[in-house]
Amino acid sequence: MKVLTFHFRSSKSFDEVMKLAESREKQYGEVPGLSQIVYMKDERIDQYGSILFFDTEEDLNNFRTSNLAKTLKEVYHISGTPEIRIFDVIKQLSS
Repeated sequence: MKVLTFHFRSSKSFDEVMKLAESREKQYGEVPGLSQIVYMKDERIDQYGSILFFDTEEDLNNFRTSNLAKTLKEVYHISGTPEIRIFDVIKQLSS
């Protein structure tokens, strides 16, 4: 399993960012190998983020080259360069 974290600042309001995220939910639901997405906000530094869980590295790479990923900066009016990090899941706990 691969995990992509995406951190950014937006010139849009919180409500606008949330509406945009909700408007793209169906598109994310159609991404092959994307098993989970979590949205976050760090109030202290006014930064948003998301964590995306992919079944395989190939699925992650296909997402990164997709139109959905390529339009993130434009859609969310991201200021500056977003921080993107990729992790391997090395252990998963079951509940």
